[in-house]
Amino acid sequence: MWAGVFRPAGAGFAAGTYSKDTIVTRFRCRTLAAAMLLLVLSVPHARGDVFLLSQGGQVVGELQNADQSPRETYVIKTPEGMTITLARSQVKQWLRPKPEDIEYEKIRSRYPDTAEGQWELAEWCKERKLSAQRKVHLERVIALDSDHEAARKALGYTKIEGKWTTQREVMTKQGYRWYKDRWRTQQEIDILEEKGKANFVEKDWMQKIDRWIGWLATDRAEEGHESLLAINDPTALKGLAYGLKHNPHPQVRVILAQAVAGLGTIDAQRVLASTAIEDGVEDVRAACLELLKKKHHPAIIEYFVGRLRDRNNIMVNRAGVALRAMNELSSVGPLIDALITVHKFKIASSNPGQISSSFGTGGSGAGGLSVGGGPKILLQPIQNRDVLDALASITGQSTLGFNVPAWRAWYAAQQNREAVDVRRDK
Repeated sequence: MWAGVFRPAGAGFAAGTYSKDTIVTRFRCRTLAAAMLLLVLSVPHARGDVFLLSQGGQVVGELQNADQSPRETYVIKTPEGMTITLARSQVKQWLRPKPEDIEYEKIRSRYPDTAEGQWELAEWCKERKLSAQRKVHLERVIALDSDHEAARKALGYTKIEGKWTTQREVMTKQGYRWYKDRWRTQQEIDILEEKGKANFVEKDWMQKIDRWIGWLATDRAEEGHESLLAINDPTALKGLAYGLKHNPHPQVRVILAQAVAGLGTIDAQRVLASTAIEDGVEDVRAACLELLKKKHHPAIIEYFVGRLRDRNNIMVNRAGVALRAMNELSSVGPLIDALITVHKFKIASSNPGQISSSFGTGGSGAGGLSVGGGPKILLQPIQNRDVLDALASITGQSTLGFNVPAWRAWYAAQQNREAVDVRRDK
């Protein structure tokens, strides 16, 4: 029966058939080769290059046809002496171990499985910066000799009250947890996680706000406007403040200022106060002041008073405008001090008549400074008209002009009169 099916041995497989004995023999050989391949794939510490297979798994061995170009096959000799040929498509990645890794695989079996032998091997690994392998052998040392001091210390152990313990064990007992590269208390971790959640929400708000601002220039302008003004989550402040500072359109910034005011928090009012001084468009600054007048928070008055001492004279006058809008009597004294402020200006030496930039405020004096033959520094007293207007509006006193001593005398008299009235009421 077999003779009519198989051709004599020696003919090519594709050219004809084989005898029954030949087929059985080749089948057994291929089965054995497959079993040997599985063995190669399962060797955990085999020496040589690692070839990751496209279908999963890996082969470890030495590439025999490294010079082949272009690469068509991988001829690999395994540590057991078997040669395997893989098509290029079968190999996903070829990993070449470092020389020290190969050397480690060659010599590690030479060290006995004793505390001393494993310690020597751990030290060998340390010299060659093989950290993972070193840790394996250090742990084997203390498994063989639990009181091996050098190995214990190398693994981070400390002896406390006669007992070896790690920093992790000590810190864990004290209630600490390893979190984001540091030991932290549970309270710190909770705060960081809440902050992380808040950052996520802030980013989400920024995307929504940016989208709604974009709608303002489309047929969805009304929807965008309503969406912005409907925001009532304080975590949206960062996104609104960014738009209020960077959006190029004044009318959009006014809408954003209204949205900021709608949050109702002191942080929101601080954003409006800063915009009321820093924004380059008067209409935007005025809109912010109108919104701030409704709350009249002491911290905002304090902020505007502080800006009366600004290095930039323009900002001093804007602070005067802001305090006039707030109509706060407690700001009268600082306004008097800011009626005339002295600012420093740098005059380029090439053109002594030209002031190149202002960069500070001075006291009540005036004069000029120069450094060598370079630019000159001019101290220039400046009368601040908006500050005077604020004083006149708040106090009702409009006849003293920029006469600072007269203003101070008047203010002192007002304070004395108030003190006398208080004593009479008692």
